[in-house]
Amino acid sequence: MTSRERMKKFYAGEPVDRIPNGLGACETAGMHMLAYENLKKILGVTDPTNRMCTFMCNSVFEPAVLEAMDGDMILLNSKMCPAPFRGPLAEGRWKDLNIWGTTIQVPNEWNFREDADGTFWWGDGMKCPPGGIYFDGVPSGDSTSALPNMEDQRSPEGYKAPHVLTDEYLRELEEVAKWVYESTDYSIVLGETIQDLQDHVGGGTAWWMRMVAEPEACHHFIGVAVDEALKQLKRVDQALGKYCDAMILADDIGDTRGVTCGPDLWRSIYKPHYQRLWSEWKKITPIKSLLHSCGSIIDIIPDFVDCELDMLNPLQVSARGMEPEGLAERFGRDLIFYGGALDCVVTPQPTPDDEVYAQAKRVITALSTNSRYIFAGTHNIPGDTPPGHLQAIMQAYRDVREDPALTKGVN
Repeated sequence: MTSRERMKKFYAGEPVDRIPNGLGACETAGMHMLAYENLKKILGVTDPTNRMCTFMCNSVFEPAVLEAMDGDMILLNSKMCPAPFRGPLAEGRWKDLNIWGTTIQVPNEWNFREDADGTFWWGDGMKCPPGGIYFDGVPSGDSTSALPNMEDQRSPEGYKAPHVLTDEYLRELEEVAKWVYESTDYSIVLGETIQDLQDHVGGGTAWWMRMVAEPEACHHFIGVAVDEALKQLKRVDQALGKYCDAMILADDIGDTRGVTCGPDLWRSIYKPHYQRLWSEWKKITPIKSLLHSCGSIIDIIPDFVDCELDMLNPLQVSARGMEPEGLAERFGRDLIFYGGALDCVVTPQPTPDDEVYAQAKRVITALSTNSRYIFAGTHNIPGDTPPGHLQAIMQAYRDVREDPALTKGVN
């Protein structure tokens, strides 16, 4: 059974021969560049390609790595990255950058510079200090400034969603997808591509205030975003539906305690729009819907089910109420779970490798019991993760992935 065949059966709820491996197949199921280098050493992969594809410093997983780790899914693209990941169109679109004691490749459009003290700058607004391994935005202005003036906020009248999906970009994606489809047997995942619902008009603070003070304005803005998302989805399906099996949409709704705006407010403002988005999604395309949302979102997972979402990532099992056994018991027949095998909040350094192994085995087993589960970490695995932790989660996956009790599907 090829990986693509496996995923087709898996998505349909049918039994498969092993738990699918989705490590690296979406922007929030991968690894920092340094962790990726360690993974390659563990796997014995000598491919020198080391492409960084997002501001989170995570890597493009190359086919050589997917083959060595028995991966099943491959990430096609991300709107966070201006260069194609692979295939003929990627040639000449990447350049070397010496950073963190190694050489990586970054898109030609990204500009970096190093200060005398070892500080790296990405453009003018992202900074990696000496000894750091991530880039953080540099705050502009006074972070203690007064609350925004609500009278100055944008009127809904004439509002247009900001994200643009050009014909040129779609044609490029189609060509790359065709190459990946014909050159590999992996199930193709579209990265963040279409308009999402995270456009907090006026900024985060003003938006939160407006959800309470002017909910109808928020409904208008989100409704426009859904209109645009559905228009773009139709074009994506026409260009890529024959090649791709899933696509991710991001909206960070929770923190470690719960839904950031509260479940009731989320339901009143967002749920009607997600209901329209995901129900219409199923009418437009067979591509599976994948939502990325961190934190404790247990209070609204039943709402995701009501709204007909297909998959949920990254499964922060350390957050309140997100224990894997409970998730599987309550929602295993309705949602596909993607991630959770290494939650670095649960397993900070210097956790012994055997404890990492035990936790990963527990999560994988629990989330695969009477449900459908795709193996990956919780979000992108940090660059300073000990190699022994990487070996531990990979071994835990291998030790349980073919258990018939965990691969029997839900039909």
